[in-house]
Amino acid sequence: MKGASRVRPGPALCLLALAAAAASPTFAGAQERFRRTPPLPAARPQELRLPPIARVSLPNGLSVATAYRPGMPLVTLQLVIRAGEADSPPERPGVAALTARMIGRGTKLLSAGAIEDMVESMGADYTVDVLMDYTVFTFHFLEESLERALFVLRSIILDAQFTERELASLKRTAYYELSDRKKNPEFLGWRQFLRTLFENHPYQTATYTEEVIKFISTKDLVSFYDRFYRPDNAVVLVSGAIDGPTVGKKIGLHFATWARQPVARAVPAPPPPNARDRVCYVEDPNAADATVFVGNVIMSASDPDFFPFLVIKHVLGGTTQSRLFMNLRESKAYAYFAFSQTEFFRSCGVYWARARVKPEFIVPAVREIAREIKAMSTEGANPVEIEEAKSYLIGNLPIRFESLEGFAEWMARIVALDLDEGQWDKGPERLKLVTVERARAAAQNYLSGKPVIVLVGRPEWLGLYLREFDTIEVYDNGGALKTTLRKGE
Repeated sequence: MKGASRVRPGPALCLLALAAAAASPTFAGAQERFRRTPPLPAARPQELRLPPIARVSLPNGLSVATAYRPGMPLVTLQLVIRAGEADSPPERPGVAALTARMIGRGTKLLSAGAIEDMVESMGADYTVDVLMDYTVFTFHFLEESLERALFVLRSIILDAQFTERELASLKRTAYYELSDRKKNPEFLGWRQFLRTLFENHPYQTATYTEEVIKFISTKDLVSFYDRFYRPDNAVVLVSGAIDGPTVGKKIGLHFATWARQPVARAVPAPPPPNARDRVCYVEDPNAADATVFVGNVIMSASDPDFFPFLVIKHVLGGTTQSRLFMNLRESKAYAYFAFSQTEFFRSCGVYWARARVKPEFIVPAVREIAREIKAMSTEGANPVEIEEAKSYLIGNLPIRFESLEGFAEWMARIVALDLDEGQWDKGPERLKLVTVERARAAAQNYLSGKPVIVLVGRPEWLGLYLREFDTIEVYDNGGALKTTLRKGE
């Protein structure tokens, strides 16, 4: 299955590539007037209906979670391993991803080609997602192929083989994939953003470069596999038009020989938010425009402030009608786009404002982003903005789960991060309970600090456009610190 898998070496790498054309403001004061008469959301009035997740635990510690979805043409089979990029040894970053990608490249009894033929004969889709805290192996197939899919999953997991030949091939592929990603300024900015926020934290392990790949050995993969690929550190998920108890019995038969072994895995403590002025500039010689990230560490998804913060994030930059876009794009014409986003891990979350700006407007654009964030933390959002953000988010929740992939991804996330059942299907109710006061409190709690600023652009723009920053840390596109520039020096 060499060509049938995808791996996400870190969350949120598939950032929305929204690149609207630049436009001058059509009237003065657009930014202020839109606050008084914000546009109505385009949410669909559709009720969120998610099936309950039935859970059982097998004698060897393997958990099974099933969700009955009548009328679905395909069944989804997933295996979640509660170990991700953050669990790679600090001296061997990338081991989690390469271990997962070696799964399916041959077993003790089946060659990689034989496994690939079996998957293709089912008409199945197979993917591998390696995230910060967990890894997911996913199959989509017709219901009639469930038994064969379970056999394939059992074979590639329990009988995994890590040969020197396959690893050498995979390392070449992974090296060039990571090297090619450096052509994407969004990737460069995101990696530096996480690297800066997670200094001296296990999550920084996920921000590796292609150069570390060459040092990974089969011994490293076997060690990682033996430690984390255990039934009491795994969950099998099945969703579709299936009978849960019957599926549970089938899984028990296929995975009964998986040897139980306690897994010592501590949840990393949340890192402290950034508390000092910090501007990082990543040099990208081929950049056409400047890429801007401004953000900080926030709460985890299990925190009571989670839903209030989602509302605040939406008001700040959730759509083209939100504050950041209306200011930087429509009013000031500094940016091609400007949005705010969040990503949540097991121990914490991060928020960031993201913009693509014209090089000559880097400094004023950063100032406007910082001003919008500060205004949200001190003044909050008005009642109309809050209610319309809630309406939009509630209306779009069902859309998120319409697709097979969206449902499977959310189910895996709920199970892998041990989120409560309310996170599964009570989103609308919890969003409705968000008040102006709760939203303002969340903004004050998490937007009042000093955000990290990461910029990606050409080396020559430093001298042309960025002299107003007091201190700038300059990095190459591999993340290595080149120099620190100080105003007046």
